[in-house]
Amino acid sequence: MGNNLNDLESQGYTADILESIKKHIIIGNVFRVIGVVLFTIIGIALLALQGWNNFTTSTILSDVNYLYNAVYDPCTGSSTTTTPSPSTQFFDPSMSVDKPIIYLYPEEEKDVHVSLELKNSEMLYMWPNANQAENNIFKWDVIADKNGKIQDENGNEYSYLFWEATGYADGNFEKGFCVKGSETGEFLREKLSEIGLTPEEYNEFIVYWLPKMQNNEYNIIRFEGLDANDEYNSNFVLNVTDENGIEADSMLRVMMVWEASDSYKEIEPQEFETFERNGFTVVEWGGTEIK
Repeated sequence: MGNNLNDLESQGYTADILESIKKHIIIGNVFRVIGVVLFTIIGIALLALQGWNNFTTSTILSDVNYLYNAVYDPCTGSSTTTTPSPSTQFFDPSMSVDKPIIYLYPEEEKDVHVSLELKNSEMLYMWPNANQAENNIFKWDVIADKNGKIQDENGNEYSYLFWEATGYADGNFEKGFCVKGSETGEFLREKLSEIGLTPEEYNEFIVYWLPKMQNNEYNIIRFEGLDANDEYNSNFVLNVTDENGIEADSMLRVMMVWEASDSYKEIEPQEFETFERNGFTVVEWGGTEIK
């Protein structure tokens, strides 16, 4: 600061102006320190609320920096707002549908058209990217065979279609299951098999979800999507047809809704019928954690 003021003095600025500039610099630095301290405290508080697993150091620092810049810019003496990148925005996990994946099993290799309409949600991620996306309707045009292999128009191969979206937060656990964290893996294998997933499908499911669940004291779990008229199917509308516009013969959607619990809770067990695969079959699984 001293060198800069000397430069200004050499340019003919009066003592009064230099003193005013000095005061503004000091005030700006004070506001900067206060801002950093204040929003660091806010960041730590948010970290405590959301849980360590949902944040990284870089994420916290990015969000603190965003909040600080949104309130005060000491260089201009005014407020500024900068939109953070999606990877650093705070995100409420209770408002998401995590890793739904769609398996396609036609009776023979054929062109398949998949349409997913999000009624009250926004798409976050998908792989491969949909061929068409308009008005929250996403459409994939692929080739699938009876073993579940999927190819896009360029010949790239996939095991399933992946998507993830915001907007699911139904934490109603009138029916379901309360399971010890240490027993969650075996529970999922048993129930998902009972629902109708194959070993390949339910093992993919368990590998994704178990690390998030097994260290909890208990997990409260229910399965959505099994009823074609339930909230999940109403808000995330999935249609699958072949090249002639004929719908798939059978479809199973399994959306696990769960939350961690420190204590055991009595819940009326959820009952369901085992899914039967007939003809062209579509299977989807996903989950959401309520926090």
